[in-house]
Order: sequence, then C-alpha cells, then structure tokens
Amino acid sequence: MTTALRLPLLPEAEVFSLPMPDQDFAAAFRDPTAGHVQTGSRILALRALTLLAPLLLTSFVAWVSFGWFAFDGRVTIAETLLILVTGFAFYWVVLSLVTAILGLFWRSGAAPKPTPDQSLGVAILLPMFGEAALPTLSHAVHLLAKLAQSPCDHRFSLHVLSDTRDTAQAEQEIAVFHHFQRSNLSLDITYRRRPMNRDFKSGNIRDWVRASGAAHDAMLVLDADSVMTSESVLLMADALACDATCGLVQSVPRVLPGTTVWQAMQSFASRVYGANLARGFALWTANEANFLGHNALIRIGAFAASAGLPHLSGRAPRGGVILSHDFVEAALMRRAGWSVKLFPEATGSFEDTPETLLGYLKRDRRWCQGNMQHLRLLAVPGLHAASRFHLLQGAMAYIASVWWLALLVLWALPTQMATGTDIWAVNPLTPVWPNLPAATQSALAGLVMVILVGPKLIGIAAFLRSQGLARGERLAFVGMVLGEMALSLLMAPTLMVHQVRAVVGFWAGFDGGWAPHSSGRQPLGLLARFHATETALGAGLLTLAAAGQLSPWLLPVAVSLILALPLALLAQSPMAPFNRPSLAKELI
Repeated sequence: MTTALRLPLLPEAEVFSLPMPDQDFAAAFRDPTAGHVQTGSRILALRALTLLAPLLLTSFVAWVSFGWFAFDGRVTIAETLLILVTGFAFYWVVLSLVTAILGLFWRSGAAPKPTPDQSLGVAILLPMFGEAALPTLSHAVHLLAKLAQSPCDHRFSLHVLSDTRDTAQAEQEIAVFHHFQRSNLSLDITYRRRPMNRDFKSGNIRDWVRASGAAHDAMLVLDADSVMTSESVLLMADALACDATCGLVQSVPRVLPGTTVWQAMQSFASRVYGANLARGFALWTANEANFLGHNALIRIGAFAASAGLPHLSGRAPRGGVILSHDFVEAALMRRAGWSVKLFPEATGSFEDTPETLLGYLKRDRRWCQGNMQHLRLLAVPGLHAASRFHLLQGAMAYIASVWWLALLVLWALPTQMATGTDIWAVNPLTPVWPNLPAATQSALAGLVMVILVGPKLIGIAAFLRSQGLARGERLAFVGMVLGEMALSLLMAPTLMVHQVRAVVGFWAGFDGGWAPHSSGRQPLGLLARFHATETALGAGLLTLAAAGQLSPWLLPVAVSLILALPLALLAQSPMAPFNRPSLAKELI
C-alpha cells in the first residue's frame, strides 16, 4: 500500500486526480488548450546558421582532405573511411564551438512581472530513490521556507515522492520527514512512498500527477541532489505565469562544489564553460529547447495532456521503459503546441555530481541506454524539427565515441589499404596524411586544437567578462583551467572506452536498468577491476609501440589508457574546489 503522510490528510486521489494518457507514437497530437507559439524569423535564421555553419566547414575540410589524399592519383579505402569518420566527428565539435560563440551575444531579458490573477500554485516535487534523507530533505525544506518568506503571489508546497526500496531507508525518510514537518508547521509538506517503483522516475512523477496534479498549476521538478535559490525559482515562476503559451521553463544547473578532485573539476567546468554554452544554446533553440529532467518548472495541465510516455515495443534495453524520459517529454510537449524554453537567467540552480569517476561512468551508462532509445523516436509524427535534432544529438553524444575510436584505428592503418590488399603487409608507421610541408602540418594541427578547446577558451572569456576575478583569485583560476584541461585530456580515452562499451552493450541487449547512484570513494581493488579493460588496452598498445608496430599518433592514447587506474585514484582524492565567496552566498 502506498505510504502517504500529510498535515492535514486529504483524499487527493479523487478530488485532485488528473488524467495523463499514453501518447500515441504513431499519430501526431496537438493539445487544444495550447496557444499559438511563434518563433520569429530572426531566430529561425540564427538556428539555420548555427546548424549549417558546422556542416559547411565540415564539408570544406572533407573536400580539402580528399584533394590531399588524391595527390598520388588514387584514394584508398582507409583514406575514404578516414574522411567520412573525421567529417562526422568534426561536425559535432564545430557545433559546440558555434554555440559557444553565440553565448557571447546572449543578453538577459527584462524580468516579467505577473499580475495577482496570474499567480501560480506550484508543487515542488522531490523524487527520492535511496538517497540520504537528511541532506536531501533539508535542501528542499530550506527552499520552501525561503519561498514562503518571499513577497510574491505564487503559492508553494513540497511533495516528497519516495521510490526507495529498502525498508530501513524508507523508515529513516519518514522519521526525517516528521522532524521537518514538526519544525515547520506553517509549511505545506507531504510525503508519499510507492509500493512499486513502476517506470522509475518518470513513473513516479506521472503517478503523482494523476493523483494530485489538478490541485496545482505547475510543478518544480527536482532531483534528490538539486539545490535551488528562491530568487531563481521566483524568476522561473514569473516567466511561466506571464507566458500562457509556455509549457516548460528549464534552468541551467551548475555542478555544486564537492570534496574530490573530480567534483571540483566538474564544478569548475560547469561554471566557466557550461554556462556560456547554455546561453548560446538558449539563443538558437528559443521556444524549442529541451528538458534536463530536473530543476525545471512545468505547467501541469500541459504535461499531463501531452507527455504521457508509453513503453517502447520489445524488451529492454531497446524497448520497455524510456530511461531518458526528459528529452522525449520536452519533444512531446512541443509537438502538442507548448513552448519549451531554456532560462539562463535562473543562475541559482545547482546539482551534485558523483564523487568518483567510477560513479560518474556508472550513471553515464544508464544515460547512454536512455539516449540510444531516442533513435527509435526520430520518426514520431508531429515532432518539431528542433526536437528531432535534440533526440539525435543526445544519441550522438555516445555514438561519437564509437566514431572517435574508429578515427583512431584508421589513423593507425597504412594509407595503401585497398580492395584485395593485405593491410598487414604494409608498414603500419606509414603516415596517413600526405607529405605536407611542416608549416602546413603545424597550421592544421593548430586549427584542430583551436576547434577542440575553443568552447573552453570562449567560456573563460565570457566568465571573466561577466564575473571578473579578484587579484588573489587569479593564480587559483589559472591553476584550475590548466588542471581541468589536463585531466580532461588524459581521461578522454577512458571515457571513450566506457562509452563504446555502453553503446555496444546496448546493441547487444544488455539492460543496465536504473540503479541508485554510487557514493563514496572506492577501494583500490574495485577500481582496478573496473578499469581493467583500459589498463589492458594501454599495455597492449605500448607493447606494439615497443615493437615498432604502432602509429605515433596513438602513443598519447596508449599512455592515457594505462594511466586509467592512477587517474581514477586521483579523481577521488580530496580537493578544495575553486569556490568564490559569491557562490557560497547564492546557496544560503
């Protein structure tokens, strides 16, 4: 039986029930209550430029490459494959660069002010799945208390939606809930635990909408590790209240400062690089943005009418429950006629990240499975073209690792590969590129490096322009930049190997399911087993290098792979993050 606690207890199942039917993936749908969303010609032109510019540059690079390879009068199979694979991987890298450049031109709009009759009843939803009860609830209760003290017409309540399976953990949740309930009698706080965690988080939210959704206008969906400031929540509520055509307002969560090297680097990257990329993304997506699954404000009626997710046909992982439900829900809401907006103005939006590389990679495997399922939904009738692109981009975030691996392998192959040719009879050290002048090779290498690190350099410029640095912070900032870039570069092959394994596992039928997040630092033995594949690959590549059978292009990859275990130990080492006083004030 579902556990539901409330002061006072209300029979919500009947009074506030709201239908949320499965959407039909075989026919288009429009919500008759949705308004007419207008995306101006200026935005459409900007979007076309953003998406086509990388394609044009990629096509130019492919054309030049083809000309170089044809210097000897023919283009081999290896060279043709190399051009195709390089072009595919190059597009997504250039798209990030173009998006980062756009971020420099983003400007915050005037904050809308709703009238009293536009005020919203907002339910703050806190799904839980075995997380530590005290810190999880304390953040949410603190947010509700700050909102209750704010001079606004919006009304807020907190709803703890537990999917915790362990009985002892559930009892701890109830005890902590009662503590906060007794300490905050003026706040509207409820707790509900489902007997079965059907359809994981999306099912948790959907069950609540069906039982209680009609009692509220909007829901602020959090994760267990979400932290938001009341100021940002109020900005989002005002934006949703003033735009009757808007169905979802997504904030841009930054990673909270943590206690390990991995958390510190992730936090720094999200604040310095990620914020600017998000602003550029907000510019070209406009009314056709995306949903990240948390730290977002959603119009409940629109969500219930248009975002009910059916199971995909077939067995998991390709079928069954849609794990990365957020992208799909955003696409369905836009299909139904509601706008979906990214809202960089809500700067007080935060999330946590796993303490270790192992925890991050385990979570990333679930994300991979969910995002790969999106490939089945690209042809769903009625989806907006931008929504289809978001679904494709989500899958490409993982398929790109397969492409990068193929690119590395092709770099290692000789140029003389052709039909009927024994490729192993040719010297593997034969360079793939033609014998270009040293200056030309340096220029090409420089161009590739600029494109790869360009989004980070632009993010740094945007951060310094908007935030600035005190004299005593400059040295620490430079150290964090260099450390983050070095760690990212060294860990890239490890991330690639695990993402390739996740993609292969998906197509092989391995179902990773939805497991609770890994927490705490990991022992050496566990890390050694987890990173055994990378270590073995690195050792094998170095053995080939010692025998003179490895292309010099792969030596840095081999070194990075064999360092996977030491890097994992470094990542979970304690570290004080680059944490400016201004960030600490935001969290109070």
